[in-house]
Amino acid sequence: LTSYNCALCLRGRIRCGEVPVGGVRVSPLLSEVESLFEVAHRTTQTSSKHQTQSQSSNQSTTTPSKIIMMSKLLVLLPVLSSALNSMVKVGTTGQPNLKLVPGVDPSKTMAADYGFDPLGLAKFDISVDSARDKERSPEEVVKTYRDSELRHGRLAMLAALAWPMQELYDGPLARGLGERVLLTADGRSPSLLNGGLEQGPIPAVLLGTALAIAALDLRALKIKEDSGDDWLPGDYGFDPLKILKGASPYAVKEMQAKEINNGRVAMLAVAAYVAQEAWFGEPIVVTSEKFFTPLYEYPWIQQLLNDAFAIASFRH
Repeated sequence: LTSYNCALCLRGRIRCGEVPVGGVRVSPLLSEVESLFEVAHRTTQTSSKHQTQSQSSNQSTTTPSKIIMMSKLLVLLPVLSSALNSMVKVGTTGQPNLKLVPGVDPSKTMAADYGFDPLGLAKFDISVDSARDKERSPEEVVKTYRDSELRHGRLAMLAALAWPMQELYDGPLARGLGERVLLTADGRSPSLLNGGLEQGPIPAVLLGTALAIAALDLRALKIKEDSGDDWLPGDYGFDPLKILKGASPYAVKEMQAKEINNGRVAMLAVAAYVAQEAWFGEPIVVTSEKFFTPLYEYPWIQQLLNDAFAIASFRH
């Protein structure tokens, strides 16, 4: 195993930070294999102590301890196979061949980087920063794109929730509070394609949102300048719940992957909302009613609850 580096570790998905640079990196799978070997060895030693001394030397060698060892090894086989399959062969210098690891980021350490870039956009620096620095490295260009992707993904996650929620509850809440309903006449959310952005406080809210984004941009530029080469895309120091406080590098990487993947799905969802409402002229909660109907409103759920209540009443 000394001539292999684990693909999981090459992508930064390690469970600890004690990994020698340029050395052999042991994956979590291999760590599990070693742990199972230790358990099997301890079990064999414990079982041998309980063997009776009356066993003769020519007795069958298939003792209970050896049966346990064989069963442990059978358990280890699929785990060891998975570990070997997740490795990347390295050259004679001991350095990993990063070309064999999928990913757009040249360093192959970016979370949720699956190498999907069919148009090759990551090779072109078309960001605003390119106007000031024409010699930016490929790593810095990819980091800038990831920062933009995270920002759009976070906004999309908020919009993917707010869009159907306002179509469902804006009418009842506005009528209950005696306020004006801000949805369009057919119940769609105000947007560029649906219209209605000029109603009531909507222009002021849009202006406030733009100012808030501008303030965030200024803070992001300051953090990027202060961090230098250690700059992490999308990290603005905002973690009021301390979710990542004390988290291991592996846990941080997993959380980053979850955020970017959910952001990608949300961007697709919001694009589908806009296109579907513009095409059909109906609210998304109507054209895709099953996705936005509470479970308790389904007839079969109501019948199930009624039956359960009737049975419970009968028993009492």
